Amino acid sequence: MTRSETDHTIETTQQSLDVLELAADRDGVTLRDVSTEFDVAKSTAYKHLTTLRERGLLTKQGETYHVGLALLNLGEHARSRWPGHPHIKSAIATLAEQTQEECDFVAPDRGRIITIAESYHKWAKYDDTASSGPSKEYRARIGSYYRMHATASGLAILATYPRSRVEEIIDRWGLPARTEYTITSRDALYDELAEIRERGYAVDSRGYAEGMRSIGKTVRRPDGSVIGALSVSGPIYRMDGAVLEEEIPRTLTEVAADLEAKLE
Repeated sequence: MTRSETDHTIETTQQSLDVLELAADRDGVTLRDVSTEFDVAKSTAYKHLTTLRERGLLTKQGETYHVGLALLNLGEHARSRWPGHPHIKSAIATLAEQTQEECDFVAPDRGRIITIAESYHKWAKYDDTASSGPSKEYRARIGSYYRMHATASGLAILATYPRSRVEEIIDRWGLPARTEYTITSRDALYDELAEIRERGYAVDSRGYAEGMRSIGKTVRRPDGSVIGALSVSGPIYRMDGAVLEEEIPRTLTEVAADLEAKLE
């Protein structure tokens, strides 16, 4: 094994983890995929795949390798150890009951956000076939990653960061468009973050999915550190007027404050 002279990470380990992420991103990879993607010999690709498979991080179906159940075990452990996790689950249930919309809690992770908890109401499911309805690509599944600039929760968290940290995130992840309404310029992003700081919560209107609006608010520990953000999402025909400007922001603020009071 060799160590990178620039960031002191173990290169072999890094590449194995890259293989694992590729398998997740592509919903399965073959030996040829790994060899081609990383420009390594098939024997090297085989060693990565075999090692990950033996540890349960990958499973093999035919000639294709998929993520393994060992990741579920590790993921659940990480989620259960997140600050205030039992209280977060309770807060999400309360928020969903009071708003009757889809709610989630996300945590920041290396410049993106990841879903820690979510709650849906069966009747609140969107009609994905409707031209005015949100994209069927939007579902706040546990463990899903999102770019921060395209979601209300992500924008709320970004608004708490110094400009230098925001710049680092933009440099790493960019500002790609998901819809025609997604913020894609630095100037527009900084203007939006200034408004969020003044308002106290973030609003995303169709920036992540067509026909959908979300409202997000950060959650802090007693020391002021941000552990994540709560959000409420719904179709624009319901998330409008007083609901958008008064009712949901008020409920979201109350639930966030109650959650913060329970954190250590």
